[in-house]
Amino acid sequence: MFFELSKVLRFFLVSPISWVLMLLVGWHFARRRWVRRSLLWTAVAVFLVFTNGPLVELVRYRMAAPYAACTQVAPGRHYRVAIVMGGFGMMNEATGQLSYVEDRADRLWEAVRLYRTGIVEKILITGDPTSILQDDGTSTADLFLAYMEQMGVERSAFILEQKALNTRQNAVNVGKMLGEMGIGDRECLLVTSATHMRRSAACFAKVGLKPDLLAVSMPERPSRLNHRAFYPTWDAALKWEEIMNEWIGDIAYRIAGYV
Repeated sequence: MFFELSKVLRFFLVSPISWVLMLLVGWHFARRRWVRRSLLWTAVAVFLVFTNGPLVELVRYRMAAPYAACTQVAPGRHYRVAIVMGGFGMMNEATGQLSYVEDRADRLWEAVRLYRTGIVEKILITGDPTSILQDDGTSTADLFLAYMEQMGVERSAFILEQKALNTRQNAVNVGKMLGEMGIGDRECLLVTSATHMRRSAACFAKVGLKPDLLAVSMPERPSRLNHRAFYPTWDAALKWEEIMNEWIGDIAYRIAGYV
């Protein structure tokens, strides 16, 4: 229920695109002139602010800044498991290809790099659409593992947690798996996007796990700005969705006692 509600709220609360559309719908149906004018100018303002590339990049940079020191593994460290937070991709069953979600591919490929260099022994993927179990009990896990074999990463490298639907469940389910395998949290490395690390680390800490952190997809501070950087772009609006999803998620998780 919490998962489904969060998805509905995300559409209405964290999508600047939906805000603009709803304001324009209100403008179309409003009868009073001052209401129509207010709704129209508000829609224009929302559009200009939330399609501003440098602004959203600055906010993303400041969100991720606390984890700037977590972008590299400390020299000499070795881990039994890299815990990769899901949401990075999905398998195309018709083509057998892996499609990536937003800029989250680094979650997978940084873990693969660490595996290939011997820094981690196993890659535990939790709650990703590439392997998650559907209501009918099926998944694309075999397709994903076959794809990774073609990329030169053997199936035995992966441990798949296939039930988690949100960050809280990621932490709870992984905690149970680690306990069953006799692996301590200090033997693990948590890998996720820098903007998602705060909530991820907090959820794991809530269930008694404090693995080392590896933040990927670290945003850079906007630089070398020119007039073209301020042209409206829907890509900026999509990045705002990611940001506000994290903000609202933080609030909701605190209220629910998950962090």
